[in-house]
Amino acid sequence: MNFFRDKVKKYQEKKLTEAKQKLEYYKEAKKNLENLLQNSINKDSEEIMKKISKQNEFIEIWNKNIEKIKNELQKLKS
Repeated sequence: MNFFRDKVKKYQEKKLTEAKQKLEYYKEAKKNLENLLQNSINKDSEEIMKKISKQNEFIEIWNKNIEKIKNELQKLKS
């Protein structure tokens, strides 16, 4: 049973690392878009705002995924 639990734990830890990397990617993309928005003209600002909104959605999704994975890891440790 410990073998199976260890395998699942390693898998969850790997998924947690990947989720954190994706979260950082979307945060960085949002930051870049916000910087671009400050330097853009009015025509481009609407499109950039839509992209920022999309990035916010992805950030929320990955934050939820990270929390789920952390909860699953806590259950494995119990």
